[in-house]
Amino acid sequence: MYKFLLRTLPRQASLIPTLGHSSSSSNRRNTSSQTANTQQIDAMERYDRNRQWRRPKDGQGHVNNDSSFKVVSYNILAQDLLIEHFHLYGQNGTNCLNWRRRLQNIQREILTLDPDILCLQEMQYDHICDLLRGLRVGNGKKLEYIYKKKTGHRTDGCAIIYDACKFQLLDQRPVEFYDENVKLLNRENVALLAKLALKGQKKEFIVATTHLLYNPKRDDVRCAQVTRLLEELQTFSVDPKSGQITPIVLTGDFNSLLDSPAIEVLTTQVPWHSSADKPEKMLKFEAVHMGPPGPHRVASTRQDDWITVDYILRSLSDKSQHQLQVASIYGLPTVNICYRVGPIPNHYLGSDHYALGVVFNLV
Repeated sequence: MYKFLLRTLPRQASLIPTLGHSSSSSNRRNTSSQTANTQQIDAMERYDRNRQWRRPKDGQGHVNNDSSFKVVSYNILAQDLLIEHFHLYGQNGTNCLNWRRRLQNIQREILTLDPDILCLQEMQYDHICDLLRGLRVGNGKKLEYIYKKKTGHRTDGCAIIYDACKFQLLDQRPVEFYDENVKLLNRENVALLAKLALKGQKKEFIVATTHLLYNPKRDDVRCAQVTRLLEELQTFSVDPKSGQITPIVLTGDFNSLLDSPAIEVLTTQVPWHSSADKPEKMLKFEAVHMGPPGPHRVASTRQDDWITVDYILRSLSDKSQHQLQVASIYGLPTVNICYRVGPIPNHYLGSDHYALGVVFNLV
């Protein structure tokens, strides 16, 4: 169906083992299993010791189960992309790169984090049912999802999974950044917006997720994509009659540093030029600080070096009936910790990105 999947895979990719593969030598199998278990335990210890939920220094409230919800954002690394760019994972060890192993690790981590809302990037369309099957086992939640695949031949996209026991889905909007009439919008990236209501309350909010262009040299394209996303979010969140703005949680892999032009478009109130079909900019966002107190530099992935390109942001507006308060944060690891843990995915972590989490109070 997808032409790029018919290409000959790199020779190394053929070495990716399948769980349950039998060896001709039981001794070799036992030794390999023991080594893998030792490596996995070591990775777990190095990872778990340094990632904890914590209350931010300027935390605005205690967690209230009636009006609080936990959001986790995670780029889970689509398997088709891993295979296509297999040369990037030469240091990871092939026995932790096959999808079944990575799926187990991803499911384990998500179940441990126990989000009410899960925003995923690089979610391969034919893997979402496998992922959900494992997440629905024994957690007491009724998980439902919406999904948007990338434009064109790519097999991955964005997903929002939510607990239907806690939220009612009021509306949704898939967003394609590709626009043949706009020179800078010629890429296949997408976004996904969902308007939710806390059940039993008259409190509504929007959760959105996106995955912007990777190319480090194309800040101009990412700025155009963010501008298009803001336009969609504004028409989706602003009541045309009252002018009230529904509060927004925006998550994703923005492939941008915090001081980059794309993030500045989101976090500043600089207006765009309004017109009949493009009203004045009304939205401004604040990125939740994901690091520990102090000058420590944190990272969400490795691109030549360990850097942060994944964010959870909240909208700021005095025109919103309700406000989003940050009650708890699942902080990113420091760069020093990332170096100690080593390349990811590994025997414990299923992706080449770290997950982010925030507990919000909707007040």
